[in-house]
Amino acid sequence: MSHSLVVKHTINRRAFLAGATAVGAATLAGCAEQSQGNADIKAGSPEFERVGISEAAYKKAWQRASAMVAKMTLAEKIAQTGNQAPAIKRIGLPAYNYYSGEALHGLVRGGPVTSFPLPLAMACSWNPSLALEVYTAVSDEARAYNKKENVGLAYYSPQTLNLHRDPRWGRCEEAPGEDPCLAGTWAVNVIKGMQGDNPNYLKTTACAKHFICNNTDDDRTSVSASVSPRNFWEYYTRAYRTCALDADVFTFMSAYSAINGVPCSADRFLLTSLLRDRWGFRGYVTSDCDAIYNIFNPHHYLPTLHQAAGAAMQAGCDLNCGDTLPKHLGKAVADELVSEADISRAVTRLLTVRVLFGEFDSPESVPYNSIGFDVVDSPAHRELALKAARQSIVLLKNDNNFLPLQKSDLKTVAVIGPTAGQCHLGGYSGSPFVRISPYEGIAHALGASVYLPHEHVWPQELQAVSAGVQTQGSSEGGVNIGWIDDGAWVQYKPQDFTGKNHIAIRVSSPSGGAVIHVHIDSLDGRKIATLTVPRTGGWQHWTTVSAAISGITGKHKVFFKFAGHQGGPMCNVEWFQLQPVTAPPKPQPRPGQPVVVFKPGCTVEGPKDDTMFAEAVDAAKSADVVIMVCGVDQQVDAEAHDRKNTKLTGVQHELIQACFKANPKTVLVISSNNTVAVNWEQEHLPAIVSAVFAGQAQGTAIADVLFGNYNPGGKTCCTWYKSVDQLPPFHNYDIMKGRTYMYFEGDPLYPFGYGLSYTSFKYGDLAISRATLGAGESVVVSAVITNTGLYAGAEVAQLYVQAPASPVKRPIKQLVGFQRLELKPGESRRVEFTVPYTEQALWYWQETQRKFVLQPGTLKVLVGSSSADIHLNTVITLQPCTDAKLGGPETLTTAAVNSVVM
Repeated sequence: MSHSLVVKHTINRRAFLAGATAVGAATLAGCAEQSQGNADIKAGSPEFERVGISEAAYKKAWQRASAMVAKMTLAEKIAQTGNQAPAIKRIGLPAYNYYSGEALHGLVRGGPVTSFPLPLAMACSWNPSLALEVYTAVSDEARAYNKKENVGLAYYSPQTLNLHRDPRWGRCEEAPGEDPCLAGTWAVNVIKGMQGDNPNYLKTTACAKHFICNNTDDDRTSVSASVSPRNFWEYYTRAYRTCALDADVFTFMSAYSAINGVPCSADRFLLTSLLRDRWGFRGYVTSDCDAIYNIFNPHHYLPTLHQAAGAAMQAGCDLNCGDTLPKHLGKAVADELVSEADISRAVTRLLTVRVLFGEFDSPESVPYNSIGFDVVDSPAHRELALKAARQSIVLLKNDNNFLPLQKSDLKTVAVIGPTAGQCHLGGYSGSPFVRISPYEGIAHALGASVYLPHEHVWPQELQAVSAGVQTQGSSEGGVNIGWIDDGAWVQYKPQDFTGKNHIAIRVSSPSGGAVIHVHIDSLDGRKIATLTVPRTGGWQHWTTVSAAISGITGKHKVFFKFAGHQGGPMCNVEWFQLQPVTAPPKPQPRPGQPVVVFKPGCTVEGPKDDTMFAEAVDAAKSADVVIMVCGVDQQVDAEAHDRKNTKLTGVQHELIQACFKANPKTVLVISSNNTVAVNWEQEHLPAIVSAVFAGQAQGTAIADVLFGNYNPGGKTCCTWYKSVDQLPPFHNYDIMKGRTYMYFEGDPLYPFGYGLSYTSFKYGDLAISRATLGAGESVVVSAVITNTGLYAGAEVAQLYVQAPASPVKRPIKQLVGFQRLELKPGESRRVEFTVPYTEQALWYWQETQRKFVLQPGTLKVLVGSSSADIHLNTVITLQPCTDAKLGGPETLTTAAVNSVVM
C-alpha cells in the first residue's frame, strides 16, 4: 500500500518534515524503539570497538572533505549529488563516477577478469575465510584497473542482504542464504575483503543493499512491503546491522521499494535514525538507480520531483544513482524543503570517502597503489576461483556410494542437459577469459576430446569489452552480451574469414534502431559491415540480421562498435556467424580413451524438440553412466523478473525421467542460479549434486567432485522446498508464517545446513563452560568432531539454540555459530562456540514495550550437521535481565525516537 502526501507548492521545510513524519508515524508505528532505560553504543564509547578505518583517519578525512565543500557554491554542491559527479576545476576537484561498477562475485567488465561463484553458491561453503580471500582478490583487481584506467573505486556491490526468504525472488542468486547469522558473518568478511584492513585508507567501498525488505522484483519500484516490528528487528535488519557494526561498511543502498507505505529512499528512520544514530554508520547512502524518482512515480508518495528530492535528502540519502537530486534539489532549497547545510553534509560524506581512497594524496603514500595489473586473472586468482567453486558444491544424495565415479570403469559417458554446454556465470558477471562448462570439465577430467562445432561465435570468445557491457543468460539457452549503450564496443578472438562471404548476428531489442559497425584487426580497423538491429519486442526476443562481406582471408580479430540512442541500453547480442558454415570434423578417440557424448536434449525453458530430445535419450542408452546437467538461469529468474514456481522449467523433468528410464546409472548435477524442486529426481535417481553457478571454474570443480578428486563439503545455505505450495504468498513478509528453517514446520526437500560427504563424521563429548547464563556473561559450547570414514573431508559443525517458552511465537531453532573443519581420516578436533548473553537469538522484540526483551528459563543448545540433523544437545538456564541499561542485541537511542518515522 502506498501513500500520497499532497503538499502545497509554497510549503516550507518545517511543515514538509512534519507532514512526512506524520505519515510515517501513522503507517509504521510500532517499529521504533523505546529509549527509556537503554544506552546507545557510539564510536568512542568503551562498549564500542571500531573496525576498519581509524577514528583519527576518518576525522582527518572529514575535515579535508569539509574544506573542499566550503569552497563550493550551492549549485556545485547539488551537482555532486548524482553518481556522475562533475569536476570543479576552480577548486581542483576531478570528476568522479560513484558507480564505478559492480563486484558481486568478481568485477563486471570485459576480460581479463576473474569470475567467482555466485554468492548463493559460495555461501554454501560456510567458510567466512573463503569470503575474505575471494573479495580480497576482487578488490585487488579493482585497484589494478583503477590504477590502469582510472575507473573509480566506489562499487555498488557486494553485498546483497535481501535474504533468500522465498525462492521465487528473481535475485536469490545474489543473497548468501536465508539465515541472518550465516549471511551476516559471510558479509562481514566480504566487506573486509573489499575495503581492506588499512586503518588510514579504503581499498574500495563495499555496498550493503538493498536497504531494506526489497524481496520482490517484478514490482520493486512500486511495491510496499508490509512488515511487522518483530519481523523487522528480529530478521530483516540483522545482517545489515552486522555489516555496519562489525565491518564498518562505507556504503548503504536504499531500496526501490517502500516499507509499510514509506519509500525506503525517503525514510528518515531507516537512513538516519537507524543507520547513523543507532548503528554509527559513517559512510554515504546511495539510492538504487532512479529510486528517488520512484518516490514521485510510481510510488506517488509525493506529487512533485523536487519534493521527492527534498524528502530523500532529508531522510539521509546522500547520493542519487540517477539525476533527480542534481536536477531538482535547487527547487527544493528555494521552497525551503531542504537546506544548503543538509546538502553540504551529504557532499562532505561523499568526499570523505574519496579522501579515504587516497585520491588526493601522493600515489606512493597509498599502500594499495602498489598493486600491479599482473594480479588480474593471475594464476593465483584462477586457482582461487577453482577453490571457491569446489567448496560451493553440495552433495544432496548419494545412494549406495554411487559417487564418486570410477574413471577406469567408464568407456562412454553421456553428458545431457541444457546447462551442460555453457559456463553460466549468473547476473552481474564479468567476461573472464577462462570459462569451463560442465561438459568441458567432465571431458577434460576423463582425457576425452571436446566437440563443440563452432558454427556460432558466442560471448565466451570475447577478449575485451567496454565499461558497463556484461554477459547474461539468454532465453535460447546460452549467454548473450547485454547492457549495450551508445558508444560501447566488444572484441572477439581471431576468427577465420577464409571462404566467408556473409556475417550473421543474433540480436534482440525492445525498440530497435541500434547500429552495429563490424571492424577487423583493431577497434578503428577496416570496417567490413554495418548492420541495423530491428525492433524485436523484448530483450530476449531474438532475430538474426546479416550482411555481405568480401575480400577477407585468414584470421582476424573482430570488433563490434555500437551506435544509436543515448540514455540506456539499446540491444543485446547473442552470437555471430561467418557464413557459409563448415563444421569441423568430429575428433576420433585414441585407443582406450573414453568417449564423452554431449547432447543438450532441450533448452532451459523452451518447448520439446523431438529430435533433440531423442538424440539425448539415445546417448543415454549407450552410455556407461549418464550425467544430467539441468537448472534454471536468468531467463527464468533475474533482476526485475521473479519466477512463479520452483520446478525445472521447460521439459527438463521429462528429459531426466526419459534418460533415467533408458539408463538407471544417472546422476543429476543441478547447475542453476537458484534452488529447484527435484522431488521425483530425489526419489528415483541414485545421486544428486548441487552446483549453483560456480564461476569460471565450475566445470573443473564439478568433475573433481564427480570423479573423487575433491570430496564435497558444502552445505545448503537455504531451505529447498518441495513446492511453493509449502510457502505463504510471495508478498507476505512474515517469516513466522512458515518461512525459513526457523519457522517452517513442513517436510523440506533439503533442509537448511544440509550436505553429504564421501566420508563420515561422528559428534561427541559435548561440554558447556557454565550451566547458567546471565547479564555480562558468555557460555562456551564445545564438542569433538571425528572423521570416521576413509576420505579426508570437510564438515560444518553448526550450533543452534531453542529459546525458552515465551509469551510470543519463537523460532523452532536458530543458528548462533558454525565452524568448517577439514579433517583427515581418523582425525578428531574440538570445536568451540562462544555465546554471549546479548546474542540476538536469545532475545525477541516486545512490540508493546518497543524494545528487545529476554525470556528467562531453559535454553536448549543443539549441535548438529544441519538444522534437521542434531547430534548433541544440552540445556542452559537463562537468567532474567536485571540491568535496565542492557538493551539486548540492539542498542536503543533517544535520537531515533525523537525523529520517529518507524
